[in-house]
Amino acid sequence: MTHFVDRVPFEWQAPGALELRDLLASAYSRSAPAEQLAKRAGLATGYVNWDGPMMTVWFDLIEKASNQKRLRALLEAVTSGPDQAVGDRVRELLNAHPVVAAPEKPAKAGDFAHFTDPDERERQIFRTGTFQDVVFLRRGTQLATAVCRLRITAADGALYHGTAFRIADDLLLTNHHVLFDDVGKRPAAVEAWFGYEADLNGQIREHRVVPCDPASATGEAGPDWAAVRATAELPDDAMCVSLPDSVSVSVDDRVCIIQHPHGGVKKLAARHNVVRHVDDTVLQYWTDTEQGSSGSPVFDERWGLVALHRRWRRVGSEEQPAEFRNEGVRIERVVEGLARKRLV
Repeated sequence: MTHFVDRVPFEWQAPGALELRDLLASAYSRSAPAEQLAKRAGLATGYVNWDGPMMTVWFDLIEKASNQKRLRALLEAVTSGPDQAVGDRVRELLNAHPVVAAPEKPAKAGDFAHFTDPDERERQIFRTGTFQDVVFLRRGTQLATAVCRLRITAADGALYHGTAFRIADDLLLTNHHVLFDDVGKRPAAVEAWFGYEADLNGQIREHRVVPCDPASATGEAGPDWAAVRATAELPDDAMCVSLPDSVSVSVDDRVCIIQHPHGGVKKLAARHNVVRHVDDTVLQYWTDTEQGSSGSPVFDERWGLVALHRRWRRVGSEEQPAEFRNEGVRIERVVEGLARKRLV
């Protein structure tokens, strides 16, 4: 009988087919290495959508390789690669009788409701626990009131948006590149939009626009921080975020960011939020941001301020696949700058 990798069109219902895709998407989780494999196999890759999620990329790539009768060549490129474990697993799937996951016993009616387990203890699924006291939600909601959307009119009349947060009675903190242009000119006008959020029905809540004094804008381009003063009273419920003298943060810690991505309503990014790099100047993390998130506060799991978000970076080398990270300036470096300007 013809092996499932040799059948055209590719049969996704064949035992081992989805396991093959999942294995490759896990082992080659970036488009660049996957594209290199495809080229080594002699595939025409112009019709592969390399920008989608890698599970989708590999779904598309396997089908294209099958249609071009180059799927075995693609898998040979994998098995000849440096990852022996992946190669061994692919070879198992290429066996005349592919080695696939043991089938689960079909559940009978009522099995779940009447399930019993000889070990009835609850389980922590991953090594690092993810429990949070419910006060985490309350504190996050409180601190979110400090975060505002900025609308900036540059010296040349161009309009920009960004994010800022309150650190004193009338003082807002953001990035230098948000307030100042490329040659260091102050903005012509600044507005801070507090409470620019969506309600549970997706409707934009009533928010308050607070004017700021563009002449008060000050900061430092190197560490990319800036501050500006409001010229009207801020909302009574807008908290001041405390500025710590020092913070303790390490790789594999988790950080959350409250922000205005794309200049839209306020959002919280708190998924796949793992810290990837720490040094004396910056933190790098997987926490999501978008254009307009510059100037957002970066918080640890106890809602302590640890950084000022400023940009994204592409990190990698010839030996390692590219990794995209977001980056913030350590808050200690920002506090030092604020002290130099006698703002704190």
